[in-house]
Amino acid sequence: MHERLFPRWGAALFALLPLSEILYLPVDGQTMYAAALAGLLCALLCAAGARIAPTLRGYRVPGWILALFTLWPLTRSLARMALFLQRTAFPSRPLWGLVLLLTVCSLLAASSGLNRCAMWALPVAWVAGGILLLSGILTLRDLQPTHWQPPGGTLAAQTRDILSTLLPAALTLSLALPARLSGAAARGLAAGSALLALISLRAVLLLGPHTAALLPYPNFSAAGLAAIGDFARHGEVFFAVPLLLCELGRTAALCCVLLLPMTSSYGVFHLWKKDA
Repeated sequence: MHERLFPRWGAALFALLPLSEILYLPVDGQTMYAAALAGLLCALLCAAGARIAPTLRGYRVPGWILALFTLWPLTRSLARMALFLQRTAFPSRPLWGLVLLLTVCSLLAASSGLNRCAMWALPVAWVAGGILLLSGILTLRDLQPTHWQPPGGTLAAQTRDILSTLLPAALTLSLALPARLSGAAARGLAAGSALLALISLRAVLLLGPHTAALLPYPNFSAAGLAAIGDFARHGEVFFAVPLLLCELGRTAALCCVLLLPMTSSYGVFHLWKKDA
C-alpha cells in the first residue's frame, strides 16, 4: 500500500522551516519586513520547484545531486542547533557531542520516512505557533511602539540574507514533493514566515532595535520577559523547546531526502512510483 502525503502535512512541514529560524535570526528594525518579503519569495520559488519536480523523476543523477545538495542545509542546521544548546543550556558539553546526539535523533526520526515526518510536523507546527502567539500575548503590555521603524536602506540586504538561509532547505524539500503539493508548500512557508515576522517585530518592540541587534539570540532573550508566576519564570525555555522540535523536524526531513537514492522503502520514493 502506497503512503500518501496529505496537503496539510506538507504545509506543516514547510511551516517548520521559517519557525526554525526564529531562535537564530538577528533582529533589528528592518527584520520584520525582510522576513515577510523573504518568506514570500521563498514560497513562490518553492511552489515552482514542486511543479517542475515531476520532470526529474525517473532519472538517477538529479536524485543524487539533490541528495548531495541536502548536506549543506542539513549540516548547517545541526551545527547551529548544537551551538545554541551549548551557549544556553549545556555550556559544559562538547560541541561535537551535541552534534552527534542531534544527528542520531534526526536519523531516528527520518527512519520512518518523509510521510511520517510530515505527519508529525502538523502537531509540532500547531504547538510551536501556539507558544509563539502566547508569548506575544503575555508580553503585549511591555511593547514599546516608539521602537517601531519604517522600512529603510538595509531592507534589501536583510531580505537577501534571510532568503539565502531559508531557500536551500525549502527548495530541496520542494523538489522532493509531487506537483500537487506545490500549493501546500507555499501556504506553509507563508504562514511560518508571517509568524517569523511578527516575532521579530515583538523582539524589537520589547528590547529596542539597538539592544536587539547586540544580542546573539534576541527572540530567545525577549521570550524571557513572558513569565507566569513561579511556574513559568523562565519563559524562554517554553519558547525554545517547540522551536527546537521544529528544527529537528527540518533535519529529519532533510535526512529523508539525503537517503532517498539509497532506499525504496519509505516516504517520497513511494509517491514518485505512484505518480509515475
